[in-house]
Amino acid sequence: MKRQLDETDRRLIARLQQDARIPTAALARDVGLSRSAVQERIERLQKSQVIRGYSVILGEEARPRLLAEVMIQVEPQKSAGVVTALQKIPGCIRCLAISGEFDLIAEICADTPEELDQMLDRIGTLTGIKRTSSSIILSTKFDRRQSP
Repeated sequence: MKRQLDETDRRLIARLQQDARIPTAALARDVGLSRSAVQERIERLQKSQVIRGYSVILGEEARPRLLAEVMIQVEPQKSAGVVTALQKIPGCIRCLAISGEFDLIAEICADTPEELDQMLDRIGTLTGIKRTSSSIILSTKFDRRQSP
């Protein structure tokens, strides 16, 4: 049986999303629990796979200079093969299944315009792709998945 998250769990998760390295004592103060209660909740959230891991958020100097979203229309019954091929492209950092005119969105990153162009060409020639439409990301206005 799946356990529902309570408000304290949600506050813990939100605070960890802001700073996954926050000391347990500070986290306990923020959510109004003892350190041991916070540790137990975090362990439970990890064991139940609510928290599946922690990540590093890169600073500006370490991020690729160019990001692009590639809308991909896939031939019928070819989606799995296209996703597998996209996973083999190191600069393809995320792939989402979507509804509508396009079937997938691939997020790609590159350090130079030439590298981005080569990646877009490579994606466009993958077996199973009908057509693509690309947009270069100019700036991020906000991203709730990352710390500010």
